[in-house]
Amino acid sequence: MKDFNYWKWLADPFEFYEKVEGMNAPVSEEMKKKRKELRQHMTVEERNLWYGFFLHYKKWSVDFIHQKVIGHYIVDFFCPELGLIIEIDGGQHFTEEGRKYDAWRTRRLRHWGFEIVRYSNKAVKENYPGVCQDIINRVNAKIN
Repeated sequence: MKDFNYWKWLADPFEFYEKVEGMNAPVSEEMKKKRKELRQHMTVEERNLWYGFFLHYKKWSVDFIHQKVIGHYIVDFFCPELGLIIEIDGGQHFTEEGRKYDAWRTRRLRHWGFEIVRYSNKAVKENYPGVCQDIINRVNAKIN
């Protein structure tokens, strides 16, 4: 991600960036509550990735945040240093309404300069090592 310093943006999002509708929105109490709920009620696949992979894989100089609020959205896993968002999609994402919402959300996040990578719950469940290796490859490609 070009010229994006997440930590500087986090310290003063209104001054550092031109105001892009939605991205610099303050985190509402409702969003904080929703984020907390999502952290407490992770899917099995999210739990496996968070506790089995992201928290233990220490070969990177970057970190991931679980259930991060960005604008009006909550993303599953976020690497601020790389602007990388990892989403784990359950069944609701494969309905017509879910696909439309995800397409809109993805366009907004990409407009703000983030890269979004999606894996289905099924992919994580059936090919956990492959999903982890794909994430490793993507992060290494951005770091190097």
